[in-house]
Parts: sequence; C-alpha cells; structure tokens
Amino acid sequence: MEFFLIILLIIDIIMIGIFISFYIKFKKIFELPWEDIKESIERAQELVNKLEKLRVASEINSKIELKKEIYSLAKEGYTPKEIAKKLKLSEAEVELVLASKKIAF
Repeated sequence: MEFFLIILLIIDIIMIGIFISFYIKFKKIFELPWEDIKESIERAQELVNKLEKLRVASEINSKIELKKEIYSLAKEGYTPKEIAKKLKLSEAEVELVLASKKIAF
C-alpha cells in the first residue's frame, strides 16, 4: 500500500512539473506584442495590395507592348502566321489583334 502511495506521489510531482512547464510556455505566448504583430500584418497586407496593383499595371503594359509589336511586324510585311510563330502566339490571337486595329480606325 505504501508503495502505491509513493508511486502516486511521484506521478503527482511529475504532473505538477508538466503543468508548470506548460504554464511557462503559454505565458510567453500571452506576453507577445500582439499590437505590433497586428500592425505588421496590416502593413504586409498593404504591400500585397500595392504589389497586386503593380502586377495588373505591368500586365496591361505588356499587352500594349505585344500589340505594338504585332502591328509593327504586320507593317513590315509579316503574315499573321509568321508573326504568331515569331512571338509564340496562336495565329488566331494575332489575327484578332490585327482585326481589332482595323475596326478601331
């Protein structure tokens, strides 16, 4: 019987030690600078939004440059098939761009 009580006492001491270690670890979590973390997340979100706007603007500029290149090659006398091969586009895309220019003017 005494042996059983000693085992229970040892188990209790071990459990108290485990609870204390968990308390210390969780105490560190609760002491984190949550306001600073929140501000950092907000700044990161603002940067992501700015990058998204830049990406969209870049895509628009690259499409404009691609159209200019198609028009330029067409003026030089290249066929839509040759332009498509040179710019690694489909022939239908090139024809669509060229057709849209004719309609616009």
